Amino acid sequence: MPPGFPSTLASRPLTQQHYDYIRRFHFGFAVAIGMLDYKITSSKEPQQNSQGEVSNFFVDVSSLAPSMGVAALMDYRINHLFSLRTQIGPTFGTRTLSFYESDSLTHSMPIESVLVEVSLLLKYKAKRHSNVRPYMIAGLTPYCDVAAFKSFNEKRSILVAVNPFDLAITAGLGVDAYANFFKFSLELKYVMGMLNNISSKSLEGYEQFPKSIDRMYSHSFVLSILFE
Repeated sequence: MPPGFPSTLASRPLTQQHYDYIRRFHFGFAVAIGMLDYKITSSKEPQQNSQGEVSNFFVDVSSLAPSMGVAALMDYRINHLFSLRTQIGPTFGTRTLSFYESDSLTHSMPIESVLVEVSLLLKYKAKRHSNVRPYMIAGLTPYCDVAAFKSFNEKRSILVAVNPFDLAITAGLGVDAYANFFKFSLELKYVMGMLNNISSKSLEGYEQFPKSIDRMYSHSFVLSILFE
C-alpha cells in the first residue's frame, strides 16, 4: 500500500481507489463556458483627436456574451494532497465597449477575443468521501489574444486596440467524481488579469477613443467540466 493511501479506503469497494495514490501523471481535456469582462477606469481628462475635436467619454462594457473554451490538460501528482496541473487551449468570447458622453451612448465597439492560454495551477485536494473529492485550485495563467493582432481598417469598426499578451491570477473550487473508467470534475474559477489591456495604438482622427481609457483589466468567471 503506497504512503498516504487512506487505510479506510482499502476495505471499501470504491471506484478507482488507486487513481490518486499510484499514478503520477494524468491526462485529459476540459470544456468550459464563461463570461469575459473588463474592469475599466476611464480617463478624467478631456480627449482630443488630431483634428482638434474634444470629447469627454465614459467607457464601460455594456454587454457580455458567453465564452466557450476547450483545453488539453496534464496533471502531475505531488503527493496524496497536492498536484500540479498544466492546461493549454483556446477560449472564444466577445465583449462590447460602450462610449458615453453626457450620459448618452455615442459609440460602441465589439471586441472579439481568441485567448490561447497556458495555465500552471496548484491543486489542493480534500479527503475523499465515497466517489467524490472536493478541491481548491490556484495559479497563474499567461495568455495571448490572437484576435488582438487585427489592424485598423477603413470601415472604422475598430476604435481602440488591445494588447495581445496578459498574465492572470486564477483561483477556484471544484469537485472530482470517480466513474468506472475515468474521472470527471466540475470546476468554477475566477481569472483576474494583471496587465493593462488598452493599447496606445490609435487610428488617425479617432485618437480620442483610446485616450478615454486610462486602465483596462480583463477578468472572467469560468465553469468547466474536466475529463481525465
